[in-house]
Amino acid sequence: MEDVIKDENIDTTVEVVDEPIVETVVEKTFTQDEMNVIIADRIKREKKNAEIEKEEAKRLAKLSVEEQQNALYEKRESDIKKREMQQDVKDVLISQGLDLCFLKHFTSDDIDVVTEGAKELKLNIQREAQKIVEIKLRGKTPSNGNGQVISNNPWKEGQINLTEQGRIYTENPALAKQLMASSK
Repeated sequence: MEDVIKDENIDTTVEVVDEPIVETVVEKTFTQDEMNVIIADRIKREKKNAEIEKEEAKRLAKLSVEEQQNALYEKRESDIKKREMQQDVKDVLISQGLDLCFLKHFTSDDIDVVTEGAKELKLNIQREAQKIVEIKLRGKTPSNGNGQVISNNPWKEGQINLTEQGRIYTENPALAKQLMASSK
């Protein structure tokens, strides 16, 4: 479909394409107890923040105008430094290929400490992933098809047994091929 829009100063042709929009929505459901805990935590945080702000307001009320301005300036400077540090931590996590969900775990004000921590975290994740891969690749102990585990591989050097090879080959050719492959 083609729409033509004309104005005194504009002569533009716009092509409108009707395409279906596909959205996949994954919903997480919560039990009432989980919701109660979430809400209670939120209320607790908000009360704590309100109390901190109230105390800060009381403290500022006692100060002179100049002192109030200095305190406000210092607070803004502190907030700016926190945001800059948070951005630096994000940059470090991204450079190490780590997800930003780890951001809340890096609270140091020293970027070198954060960088070392991110490198160590990445190394630990890689080690654990390697362990899982090794466990998955180990495989199962071969059985003869009747559920009995074969402890000796008749194709393995030092354990060669032609009679057993023939029996396994006729009863379970797939197992025979697996044992031949594992003996190499």
